[in-house]
Amino acid sequence: MGIKGIYKELGPGKRISLSKLAADSLESANRPYRIAIDFAIWHFQTQAAQGGTNPALRTLFYRLVRLLGTPIQPIFVFDGSNKPMFKRNKRSGRGDGATTAAAKHLIRLFGFPTHDAPGEGEAECALLQRHGIVDAVLSEDVDTIMFGCTKTLRNWSSEGKTSTAPTHVSLYDVGDMALGDLGLDREGMVLVALMSGGDYLPDGVPGCGVKVACEAAKAGFGKSVCRLKVSDKDGIQAWRNSLRHELQTNEKGYFRTKHKALTIPEDFPNIEVLRYYTHPIVSSESSIEAIRQTMEQKHVFHLTALREFTRENFDWDYRIGAVKFVRVLGQAMLVRDLANSQIAAQHVKRISGRRTHFSTDGTPELRLAFIPEEVVPIDLAKEVDETVNPGRTGLALNSDDEFDTPEGVPTINAPKLFDISKPDLAWVLEGLVKNSASDVFQEWQLKEQAKAVRRSPTKTKKKAGITKALKGSDMPRGSLDKYVTATKAALASNQGSSKALEPSSSLHKSLARPKATPSISKQSSSSPTRSPKTAATIEIPQEATRRDLYFIKSPSAGIPFSSCISFPVRFSL
Repeated sequence: MGIKGIYKELGPGKRISLSKLAADSLESANRPYRIAIDFAIWHFQTQAAQGGTNPALRTLFYRLVRLLGTPIQPIFVFDGSNKPMFKRNKRSGRGDGATTAAAKHLIRLFGFPTHDAPGEGEAECALLQRHGIVDAVLSEDVDTIMFGCTKTLRNWSSEGKTSTAPTHVSLYDVGDMALGDLGLDREGMVLVALMSGGDYLPDGVPGCGVKVACEAAKAGFGKSVCRLKVSDKDGIQAWRNSLRHELQTNEKGYFRTKHKALTIPEDFPNIEVLRYYTHPIVSSESSIEAIRQTMEQKHVFHLTALREFTRENFDWDYRIGAVKFVRVLGQAMLVRDLANSQIAAQHVKRISGRRTHFSTDGTPELRLAFIPEEVVPIDLAKEVDETVNPGRTGLALNSDDEFDTPEGVPTINAPKLFDISKPDLAWVLEGLVKNSASDVFQEWQLKEQAKAVRRSPTKTKKKAGITKALKGSDMPRGSLDKYVTATKAALASNQGSSKALEPSSSLHKSLARPKATPSISKQSSSSPTRSPKTAATIEIPQEATRRDLYFIKSPSAGIPFSSCISFPVRFSL
């Protein structure tokens, strides 16, 4: 769909987290980020889902859960009866009526508004964005730009390699991308669709590719063709001749080369197709204001009806199905309640952490503890237990790998059953928690500040320990005097006999007063087994400072030096 090859000219767009867009909107506008979704694109995508019961509806269900927990405020726009009946040489109706009705019903159960466009859904979405009813349009092609949309989101998908959950979108902002300088504004895109082929006219000009069409748009042929009137036959012919001349001669240098083989047909441009782009059938001004009021209203989330919907359409039956329902919706319902009601603050039991994650482009999140059965208050008394035999796989196929093994079924490495009455954890945008659960947020801040104060002394713990050892110990002053005596260095005449007592040369270099270098001698003892003249030795490392803690080894007669007792001593050099 759309214009083939146009993304090579437009570029990939700005990859951005949908959560970041939501957080920025909460901070700047104090409301959720609003988007219009062209449901025709989602309908096409969900039909490709396989496996389980009603795979298309199940895929839509999980997308809606993801939107509910972002938080995003969407409006789903459906094609109307006046939509052009041809697209890409195929008749285009409104799709399967039963499927569309089921999708609308599911969307409304989530409390999201729907809107039936008079004609093309994409054109209606662009209209809502131009009038400021929504912030952007979520679509999968850039036809929205041709209808005047200035902010288009596409490719809602995962960004990391370890997760398949959709978190990011590609943002095409007409203002930031300076598409006007490239000739790819609204009028330029219309010309590109006419020349290279679009949804309404897939063939375009025979032999004309998207690059040549973009060059013609940059030359201004898009603006001029969109200003032509249907009744102005002479003006249309003059425009056609001008385009032919420039393609053949490249007189003004608009193109990289001449295109003599490119022939512009006599019926180009197709005025009917041109009018579909320039004057699409959209809502009136009065209808637009009604839609604006709809977006301002708070819509009811139909919890009980949604539980029955999952029971009937996904086989989430019995108590095990109810537990799964609570588990899937828990975090999303918590976010929805925080975004819509201050009462939801009572569901936040505590804040246990903070992070900046790639899934939100570094937007701060808080880890909240909540009780799932309080956030999703369904009546479990109505849910009966069932003894599930090992061969039953219907629920597993619908669970997106979140199947909870029922009790009594022996399995290898069976997952732990989810208890909806015990606290669960969820990462929620910090700005949302700060606004909606301010008391809990402030309490958490005070606790974090107290933790920081308690942690601060640990940074100097090692240094403080060394200082304490240097300043004093439990040993009374003078306790070593009966074992050793500090004396001055031997005189020069006795240097030969006192070499063992001299400090190393490296230590001498670091001393300010080398001549006063002290040594340690052992006092005489009355013990007959000890030599009265045996000297104690100071072990001084090479990196010693002037006030380090040294160890003294005092050898005894007949005892190896390595086995001698070491005494700690504080010694000032």
